Amino acid sequence: MAAESAPPECQPSSAALAGGTTLSASAGAYRLTMVGGRPGEALRSASASLLLAPSSFGADAFAPAANPLTGATDIDLRAVGAFPIGDPASRDPAAPGVVVLESRQGNGARILLRLGADANRPDSPLFDGGYTVLEVREITAAGFAGDWRSAADGTMASGHFCARLL
Repeated sequence: MAAESAPPECQPSSAALAGGTTLSASAGAYRLTMVGGRPGEALRSASASLLLAPSSFGADAFAPAANPLTGATDIDLRAVGAFPIGDPASRDPAAPGVVVLESRQGNGARILLRLGADANRPDSPLFDGGYTVLEVREITAAGFAGDWRSAADGTMASGHFCARLL
């Protein structure tokens, strides 16, 4: 999808997740909006679909993180300056475009959505350090939101995102 101006309904979140928070019951269809870009560039945004379903990976596939959901998104990562590490729209069960990873961080929860099929193969760890990840900061009845960051070859991009149920 093409870059667009930052939508007012997707604002940065500074919330922190309480311990025990999970996205495990959040399978469904969402409208994903990413806002941000690379340092020194104008703010950009992109929106697209995000589909999440229960994960078919085994319990230890991404240990020590849990993996309750996998999915796909057709978002244009380059439109916001992010780096695709494989196809984020992949529906291949062995290399999905989106993997939800959950772990504990201090007294709270940490929930990440890692984007890109090449990054999401549990049998083939990445060694080049490239990534695009969404970090969930808040979960509501309407969806979830947080920050994103991406890097490859020493170049970084970041911003915030919103995922709203359709």
